[in-house]
Amino acid sequence: MSALLRSCVRDQWRNLSAATGGGVVRQATLLAIPWCVQHALDDGVVAEDPGATTRWALAAAGLATVHFVAVALWQWQARMAEARTGAALRDRLTAHLARLDRAALAGYGHGDLATRATRDIDQIRMWVYGLPGWAVITTTFVIVLPSVAALDTALLVVTLLIVPLLAAVNMTFPGPYERAGDRLSRAHADRADAVEDLLSSGAAVRGIGGGPVLLDRHHAHSAEVERLTGDVARIQSAWAALGPAVPRLAIAAGVGLGGFAALDGRITVGGLVAFTVWMGTFTIAVTVLVDRLVDRGNAAVAARRVEEILALRPSVTEPADPVPAAPRGTLTASAVTARHHDREALGPFDVSAEPGEFVVVTGPTGSGKSTLLRLLARLDDPASGTVAWDGTDLRRLGLDGLRAALVVVPQRPVLLSGTVADNLRLGGNADQAALERACRDACVHDDVMALPGGYDTELGEGGSSLSGGQVQRLALARAFLRAGERPGGVLLLDDVTSALDTGTEQRILDRLARRDPGTSVVFVTHRTAVLKAADRVIDLPGTEGERSG
Repeated sequence: MSALLRSCVRDQWRNLSAATGGGVVRQATLLAIPWCVQHALDDGVVAEDPGATTRWALAAAGLATVHFVAVALWQWQARMAEARTGAALRDRLTAHLARLDRAALAGYGHGDLATRATRDIDQIRMWVYGLPGWAVITTTFVIVLPSVAALDTALLVVTLLIVPLLAAVNMTFPGPYERAGDRLSRAHADRADAVEDLLSSGAAVRGIGGGPVLLDRHHAHSAEVERLTGDVARIQSAWAALGPAVPRLAIAAGVGLGGFAALDGRITVGGLVAFTVWMGTFTIAVTVLVDRLVDRGNAAVAARRVEEILALRPSVTEPADPVPAAPRGTLTASAVTARHHDREALGPFDVSAEPGEFVVVTGPTGSGKSTLLRLLARLDDPASGTVAWDGTDLRRLGLDGLRAALVVVPQRPVLLSGTVADNLRLGGNADQAALERACRDACVHDDVMALPGGYDTELGEGGSSLSGGQVQRLALARAFLRAGERPGGVLLLDDVTSALDTGTEQRILDRLARRDPGTSVVFVTHRTAVLKAADRVIDLPGTEGERSG
């Protein structure tokens, strides 16, 4: 059992213990009822004793009542353990994903990650739900085998003969099933990635004839899922059929032998009825045993996939003893370099932004402008060199304080599902007046008010219902809102006016000119109006070098 599965059991041991107790009592009462029926038949019906029949009938009714309560306890506690396991694992996985950066997740698609957070965790959740069933199965074996032995030795031999057959069946199938399940899980992840691309990129590539390509890719992955599902189904169906078939054959043999034993007087008619019921319950227990083994195989595959993500470590980490970020200061990069896939993407390079300074970084395509901005924000760490805020290396600053001081608007900003107001606040508590002020500064207030619900309008995933310029301006408004909560930091803007007309761009530049005197701006762009508004323009290598603006 993997460490992740063991931790699930430890975390839910109280619920699982209660469910196990309920399951054992339930199964014991279920298996005691045939014993009552046996005595009702032999001591009451056959002996023509109405009192004995009544007593044993009442005993069976009492056991049925206990059985009802035990089933309720078992199912309630097992469902609680299952639900809490799913919630805890999703919380743990999503919290870990939120700490991972771009480099750590480079090999994983969004659809693959979503599959691990949904389907894989569901497989583990169902395994936890089934754990008390093992106690039920054990109780069945513990009660049925001695009870059958008490009836007749030949019936016990028939019952015992099925054990090695069952062992052979249940040793043959788990390995192939687990391997087939692993292949199916990977296929589901690939298809989820294809669906993600189809939904997020379909409109972008439709105009260049890419729509059919995405559809064909999705269909190919769906066909692979269908094929592998068939492989899993063939193994599972053979396993599920052979497992219960063995004890059912034992029932047939037992009825034959038991019938002759009843004719010879070695067992009673009631004993033969009890044997038949016990073997039926035994068959069900074996069927459940196969289901639990299937769940175990699914959970083992799912746990490996979840543990694979939990084992990832971000390249940008919280320092062991974080230093609080200063409210204002100079942002400097000294001899910084960056590497992507063993290729030098930037540097060595120096840049600085004094308090209140407006610095523009420009340069040719591929010169590393966006990479530099990521280093300045500590979204990535440099391969060499140092980025410092107020003289302190960013790697020594607490990430929460750093994110509050250095506010980033990326080149391709992201909006979340939710309302416009939710996207602006991002969990903060800014009032409506602050939202509107930030949106006016970003020249997007009128656009928001033109939406059906204004600031309460629900946006599609990624802001798909808005234009590129509206998404840029809402992201800029969000940055203004964050910067306004803590004046004196740095606004790091990556070509955020690229989708705007010149008039709107100029109004935003006028707003930036009226910023808090201690707030710096580092603006990556080629736009002429922004270059003219800068205090200093820095050209990355490949252009003319640094010059005054």
